[in-house]
Amino acid sequence: MKVTNWRRRLATTLVAGGLISPAAAQAANLDTNLLANPGFESVDLGVTGDYNAPMILNWQGTGFAYSHNPGVTTIPDYADGADPPGAGLWYFTANNQPLAASGDIREPDVFYQDLVVNAGATGTQIASGEAAYNMSAQMSSYLNDNDFGIVHLNFKNAGGVSLGTAQISDADPGPNNVWSLNSGFGVIPVGTATIRASLFGGVVNGGTDGYMDNIDVQVTNAANVLAFLEVNTTTGQATIKNLTGDPLRIDYYEITSAANALRPVNWSSLQDQNLAGFPAGNGSGNGWEEAGGSTSGILSESYLTGNSNLANNAAVSLGAAFNPAGAHDLQFRYAVVPTVTLMADFDSDGDADGADFLIWQRGLGTTGAGATKAAGNADGDMDVDAADLAVWKGDFGSGLSGAGVLQTGFIRYVTGAATAVPEPSTVLLAGLGIAALALGRRNNDSA
Repeated sequence: MKVTNWRRRLATTLVAGGLISPAAAQAANLDTNLLANPGFESVDLGVTGDYNAPMILNWQGTGFAYSHNPGVTTIPDYADGADPPGAGLWYFTANNQPLAASGDIREPDVFYQDLVVNAGATGTQIASGEAAYNMSAQMSSYLNDNDFGIVHLNFKNAGGVSLGTAQISDADPGPNNVWSLNSGFGVIPVGTATIRASLFGGVVNGGTDGYMDNIDVQVTNAANVLAFLEVNTTTGQATIKNLTGDPLRIDYYEITSAANALRPVNWSSLQDQNLAGFPAGNGSGNGWEEAGGSTSGILSESYLTGNSNLANNAAVSLGAAFNPAGAHDLQFRYAVVPTVTLMADFDSDGDADGADFLIWQRGLGTTGAGATKAAGNADGDMDVDAADLAVWKGDFGSGLSGAGVLQTGFIRYVTGAATAVPEPSTVLLAGLGIAALALGRRNNDSA
């Protein structure tokens, strides 16, 4: 059974019995999957579609499931690749849906759940202006097809009007299909009352053979997943902060104000400061350089040929770049360079370099419980030896993947010296930026 949390099991039982709606089952909790039957283990064997696939329960609309274990269920398994972690008997297929108008599910609002999020902890967090969605799904496809699955979120206010959308899709749809985890996150608009989570397929090879399992949609504190700009409304000081728990490699940022509430003359750019790890460029892109045309409406700079590490708990001041008398309408975006997981990144700083070699050298000969990755054990075999050096040689120079991908952070307004005072009506919403780290290549947001 995929669902292990007893509260979730109870909620699913109550939903199945019609005592509560799927949307109301878990919407009060932060950092909790809000979906009922997210792994499709609750099915109705008495209602079947093509290939005798059973109907999935607890979702609106009609969807059917293929099986991870046809030897037990007698229902076929058309998904390529070994079963994903935590797989049960069933997974969702967007294809071969006889009750859908096209015979399959190719768009949102056909197979979905409406999640009520304006009450309890989720409602409080969204009203603060510092809420983020965090979603993920296991995805695969049929044989060498390039069709792909999509999880689509639509953020609606109490009147049902859309405030923006976000989605993830399979980053590895084919031709060599395997089950892979795809995820994304971004800011939830203030005023969101419900989130409609829809599942459907993208068509490449004629059908929508997008298969999905273990769907997870959560509401979390935005600071857990996004960098943000802290703005002191008394002094005008603006500071980029990272409280995500992980370092972020950034190569660009911008601050904008439609009401021209910025003060470029008081802006202490990274180029001006030439901080350690944030070198000033000389006009060739070899460090941080201010973009031309900085005004009271936009401040931005980039590092064209490299990037800087924004460590967890980092606070990088940009001077008194905000006009305390100006409107609280700032927007903050930054570009994160995707990282590649490296076995020989012994110091967990996102690359494999000389520092990691020194860790391996100091740890050489260590065995048993002390032979951790932090001690130079790259292959997980309980010792630090020449085999780990070979892994380091293969990883050396790797870790970062291309240029940064633009992401939308949020604004935290504070007063005085330290006390944070979130102001929901003025918190950044533009773009509903979706996280690029580990995102599928078709991830899209629209506002």
